[in-house]
Amino acid sequence: CDRAQASMPSSVHWLRRVVTTLWWRAARCQKQLRKRMLDSESDDFHLSRGERWDRLWVPGALILGVLVGIFMPAEPGLGNRISEVLGWTYFFAWSVSFYPQVVLNFRRKSVNGLSLDFQILNAFGFGCYFLFNALFFWNSGIRAAYREEHDNQDSGVRLNDVIFAGHAFCITLITLAQICIYWDYPRLNRQERLFRGLVVGSLCLVGAASVVLAIYLAGLPQCCSKWLSFLSVLAEVKVVISVVKYCPQVWLNYQRKSTVGWTIYNVLLDFTGGLLSVAQLLLDSWLTSDWSKVSGDPAKLMLGNVSVFFDVIFMIQHYCLYPQATSTSCCRETTDSSDAYHST
Repeated sequence: CDRAQASMPSSVHWLRRVVTTLWWRAARCQKQLRKRMLDSESDDFHLSRGERWDRLWVPGALILGVLVGIFMPAEPGLGNRISEVLGWTYFFAWSVSFYPQVVLNFRRKSVNGLSLDFQILNAFGFGCYFLFNALFFWNSGIRAAYREEHDNQDSGVRLNDVIFAGHAFCITLITLAQICIYWDYPRLNRQERLFRGLVVGSLCLVGAASVVLAIYLAGLPQCCSKWLSFLSVLAEVKVVISVVKYCPQVWLNYQRKSTVGWTIYNVLLDFTGGLLSVAQLLLDSWLTSDWSKVSGDPAKLMLGNVSVFFDVIFMIQHYCLYPQATSTSCCRETTDSSDAYHST
């Protein structure tokens, strides 16, 4: 056994040490939090009673997705049925992931801790993603042009992709409306104002250019192949936004040394949906022996991989780096709301 460990590369020892340290710290914080929750005199005890239903977000979405995937019609074959289950499970995981943040904002009557830049980028990105999926799924001319360029193979866009993108866009707009209603952000400094102006200005420029290009293409005869290029550009815009949009929230958590105001259930559901989305795309390509489905739907592939990467960062921030700050801030917010209630 000692001889086997000695022959193991140093990088493996280092990786195992990092994973063991993170696991030990997360387990220790979870144990402390559970102890406070069992103490009836602790604020965490009352907070957990008010939010115990939040624990059902993740298993509820997974169960619902599996049931719908089993009973929805699908092409014959076990692989196609598994693909249907994966598709609807990731659909419900990603779709439900928006609601914990909406509920948390309503419960706290506050959006402090939620990055406005993240939500703005999110809304624009899902708008592009919805147009991409909707035109690919419902426009017969674009589907025919795609088959001509990909050896008579259909694209990997499914109905659940279209519904998810439209639903995500609408819920993100609701979250932006909550930000307007519960606005309680601290005043921005000069660098932060400059960054927000850059974000909004860039999105307005890209949006205006996309509208002008779409109007131009709509006036051309036999332009389905050109629409394919236009949709590819929309997909690339969504990919770029997916890479960039999480950075403001990661930076905000780092500045505050806390994840209060940014619900972890959103992260867990997003992580699950990202894994299942990529799994379905790879399974469909393997079943049809057509790996162009992966290159033909770069938005779906990158959306899943990028979300998984940043979700891991958020989980490390929440469970390992700032757990004490999170629980302390939660207790303080609960105490303040309780005092306000009794004063009324």
